[in-house]
Amino acid sequence: MDRKNFIGMSSFQFMAATRRGLFYGFLTLYVLEVLHRTFTEAMLVMALPMLANSLTQPFIWGPLSDKMGTRKLFIALGETIAGIAYILLSPPVWSLFTGMPHTQAASLYTIFLIVGLTLLESFWSMSNVAWYALLADLTRRETRGTVVGGLYSIEAIGRIVGVFLGGALYDYPSKAAGFPYLFYISSIIMFSSALVILLTIEERGIGGRMSYKEQVEVKFEGAPIFYTFLLAIMFISISTASIRRILNYYLRLALLATSFEMSLISNVASITQLITNPLIGKLSDVKGRVPVLGIGFLLAIAIPILYTIPRELLWLIPVSALAGIIRVISMTVAYSYVADIIPENARGKYFGQYNMARTISFGVVPIVTAGLLPDFWEANLLRRGYDAVSAEIIAMINVFYLASVISLIGFVMFWIHSIVKKRMITLQ
Repeated sequence: MDRKNFIGMSSFQFMAATRRGLFYGFLTLYVLEVLHRTFTEAMLVMALPMLANSLTQPFIWGPLSDKMGTRKLFIALGETIAGIAYILLSPPVWSLFTGMPHTQAASLYTIFLIVGLTLLESFWSMSNVAWYALLADLTRRETRGTVVGGLYSIEAIGRIVGVFLGGALYDYPSKAAGFPYLFYISSIIMFSSALVILLTIEERGIGGRMSYKEQVEVKFEGAPIFYTFLLAIMFISISTASIRRILNYYLRLALLATSFEMSLISNVASITQLITNPLIGKLSDVKGRVPVLGIGFLLAIAIPILYTIPRELLWLIPVSALAGIIRVISMTVAYSYVADIIPENARGKYFGQYNMARTISFGVVPIVTAGLLPDFWEANLLRRGYDAVSAEIIAMINVFYLASVISLIGFVMFWIHSIVKKRMITLQ
């Protein structure tokens, strides 16, 4: 990747990560502690938009970007649409059009958020799949892990900035009063992201426009390897997402953490990503993707249980650091591995499928694992005489244990994937 494209891609990655850390890091917390919705409703605010995002990528935007032979226009358009939508979904705009504060109509505003974010993600997904495909277009297999690692390190910086900024604004000037600011700052970031991509990226040709028939006929001999790996990584995404959905609320209730302390714990993982991304990416270039991925799958089994042990925030710092290493392996190395094996002229299509699997597992399945199940456990504990706070804490601890079991299933699937890969290599 040349210097100009790297600057453009890294700038976009920084701003995207800042926006995600700023907004999504505190959305679930706000729905739970201010709007007083259930775990299930809080999960739906995240899950249904992600479902819309995941379905439109492989069936609409990914193949369309392959057919059109361009990526950056899809990225810029998706970011622009999202920037406008965030302004329209903000609490002050809701109050302007309805004539009532959103906190006095918490149930209706939650539905408004769910529907609005779902429609938004249906279009925003064009940016997501196009960015993944563009990154593969601009990198070579021999150095892909190193380049992707560098970009994800820059993403880690963006997430650190976003989470700290979100934590500072969220409780300004009083507890949770700064939430509306997060919408507006996110919009500014997205408009800026669109301009950066348009002005800096020089696309490499991907073979011109392709008809639908030509896309269908693209041969993918590594499909069994791709799909078995996809299934394995889905379980890791489910485990990771289940933890991330409840972590801030768990820290608030179980360890009495402030929003700043939540930001600190979250950013330990991001700082770890910043430091280790280039190193682990380079390691996967030299030693191979599969051995490094295997280490990540094993770590994913242990980390959820480790979260439940400390009774002081200080002891969560090393746990969060290990969680950062899992993120590096499950994002940087997993992406590089997939980019290595899918056909160049169908990257939009197959990255759409990859992103769909990651998004469904990260955003939709937690409706059950971090929503319905903890609600069920909490209700059962309340019937047995537990107080409300204790019931919620125990229910969330059960989610951590469940996440470990899910990671174990993912490791078994990864082992099956390795067997499939060895057999295919033997038959060649």
